[in-house]
Amino acid sequence: MLNSRETLIQQLETARQNLTALVDQAPTGKQIYPNWTIKEYIDHISGWDDAIVEALEAHARNEPVPQSAVRGIDFYNAQTVSTRETLDLAHSRREFTAGHLRVIQTLQDLPAEKFDQRLVFPWGGSGTVEDFIEIFVEHDEEHTRHLSAWLKNPDEVIGNH
Repeated sequence: MLNSRETLIQQLETARQNLTALVDQAPTGKQIYPNWTIKEYIDHISGWDDAIVEALEAHARNEPVPQSAVRGIDFYNAQTVSTRETLDLAHSRREFTAGHLRVIQTLQDLPAEKFDQRLVFPWGGSGTVEDFIEIFVEHDEEHTRHLSAWLKNPDEVIGNH
């Protein structure tokens, strides 16, 4: 039987594999969301991977979790995309892959006693590590649904990110 950590890692892996399969099919020059092509799309996801790693590492060290999204989710999304705008698509794809691997490794390295302790999320609010990670499993799953729908008609921009 899998423990909670292993189950979460498996869920993260499955969600990201499903998303990556669609990312690999996506045309590069078309907008998915307003002003977001596949590059901005994966830059956005990489930004959240960075926030997960920062939060889990701070939690492991008994330090306050950086409030990277305290100004709001939309602001953080725009910031993570704009800070990567000078990267080319190949670099963004490498970050997309590497960021996910860092999330998995950081979750694996998290001390057992920290797993059930509450932490403050980067946008405020709090919960357990399991609560925190499940949010990002759902995040990848949501983006997978959006991307799957968009790929059926890539000339149509989806609403908002």
